[in-house]
Amino acid sequence: MMKQKLFLIGIIVSIFSHQLFSQQDSTKKYPGADIDVRLDKGDFMVGGTLGLNLKTAENENQLLQTALTEDRDKFNLRIDGAYALKDEWFVGLGFLWGVTNREGDYENSDGEISNIKLHSTSYSVRPFIKNHLPLGPSKRFNLVVQTELGFVIDQSIEETTTGDIVSRKLTDEWGFGLGVRPGLLAFVMKNFAVEASVNVAGIGFLVTDIKQTDEPDVSIRTAELDLKIDILQLNLGFITYF
Repeated sequence: MMKQKLFLIGIIVSIFSHQLFSQQDSTKKYPGADIDVRLDKGDFMVGGTLGLNLKTAENENQLLQTALTEDRDKFNLRIDGAYALKDEWFVGLGFLWGVTNREGDYENSDGEISNIKLHSTSYSVRPFIKNHLPLGPSKRFNLVVQTELGFVIDQSIEETTTGDIVSRKLTDEWGFGLGVRPGLLAFVMKNFAVEASVNVAGIGFLVTDIKQTDEPDVSIRTAELDLKIDILQLNLGFITYF
């Protein structure tokens, strides 16, 4: 999987590099394609990303337990909208929604087998500033830096059945954070661009409240400073400018 991700990143970087240095026309129009670059003051942008992850496993070793069977699906959708207050400089708002479902039979180290079902939903609102740094007079290729403030709410419920015993765990989380996402953006057709970015730094605060059957309530507060560069977590987005 890591080799596949590195290969994908290499292809994307190669395409950007080849198109950037092979393009000699400094106007907004290119032979064979009607490329219209809209990064001026007063322009709008609307974009989004869509993610889907499906997993089916049998007899998978998961450290402290073995997943005899496991089915999981994860879906997330992000929509961004922004307005250019000045050339190449946009301010906007993003909304992220995600759903995760997981069900399986698991065997612990004592040989007990439990059926576990999980359902979780996530909502996030993210105001942001996005700066475009053109890599040539045509502005077709750009370095982008997006700085965003995120407010997130997560809720999940997990039901565990072991023999005749059923227990449930309800988890509520809320928090906020500040993050930076640099990347590369290319206009591939009229008013339409593709963007690849990575998360490089962020700070955040998270409150987690857990209620579980026959267990005392748990409240956890977490503050985090993350300065690592995760090049394997690539964000791909599609954006239209008008």
